Amino acid sequence: MHVLTSATDRDLAARELAELARTTLDEHWAVAAIPADRRALLLERADAAALLPGDGLGEPISDGLALLGTAYELAALSQLETALQPVPSAGRDLAQAVLTLGAARAFRCAAALRPPIDEGESAVTWALRLGALALVSRQTESYVRWWDARYHVSEVVKRTASRLESEPWEPYARGTLWVAWLGLLGAPVAAIPEHAADELPMLTATRSRLAAFRERRAEHDMPGDGPVLNAAALRARMVEFAIRHLADATELLTVAVLRRTLPDVSGEFKLHLSAARSAMAGDHGQDMLLAWLQAAGVTLAGGVTAQLELPGF
Repeated sequence: MHVLTSATDRDLAARELAELARTTLDEHWAVAAIPADRRALLLERADAAALLPGDGLGEPISDGLALLGTAYELAALSQLETALQPVPSAGRDLAQAVLTLGAARAFRCAAALRPPIDEGESAVTWALRLGALALVSRQTESYVRWWDARYHVSEVVKRTASRLESEPWEPYARGTLWVAWLGLLGAPVAAIPEHAADELPMLTATRSRLAAFRERRAEHDMPGDGPVLNAAALRARMVEFAIRHLADATELLTVAVLRRTLPDVSGEFKLHLSAARSAMAGDHGQDMLLAWLQAAGVTLAGGVTAQLELPGF
């Protein structure tokens, strides 16, 4: 029999869960390695600079903030598997709370830093990781404000997106999927000009990019099976495997969001991202990015109300 609980009891339980999540996060080895007073000072500096107009913080404080942000990411992602379990439990509730809190703190650190703009794909993946952190931590409005504060990132991303059609298959495929994900996460630079008058320009643009991607993928030759796979051939096959699963996951989620049938695809989406992550397990940077995309995608696919905060919804 269902037992009703009072609002006071629910508030108390929520406070206890939040406190336990903070303790769990702070006691993770990566976070605990940084002294508590140093963490507090860095977070204070991050809060003061994260959304201010300009380039963001550089050296000497950038090294400390980057290290702290990575520590929070590692601590949060250690809970990812439990947080994404489909069956409700006290363990899942705690894992989700730790994941959300870790993403929030990592977002604060990364948003304050000077993003890389010398190389196009680095700027795209920086913005993409930040967007995933923002969505998981329910900070999509702050993410949009970050774009306004770091206006030069928008220009780099736009130029990178405009050059994708002339790129070879692998950088084209990877870049197209990254930009498509920016649209899913609500980045205000992801819309294609001809879709600017649409109700959901970023998501419509994402769908258009994925349609073009499918056409080019149909013409692309898969890496062949040689008698002996050398390191380069093996890497090519693993990258192709990851790209195809990431593409299937991205299309699945885009269609679900556009049709508003969000609760139905989280399981299939998670399987595709897990497969892509397994193929890229040797690349720590790519695996961490895909892990945050997995968390963000399941958040969207689960119909979390943070999606309603995205521009156009």
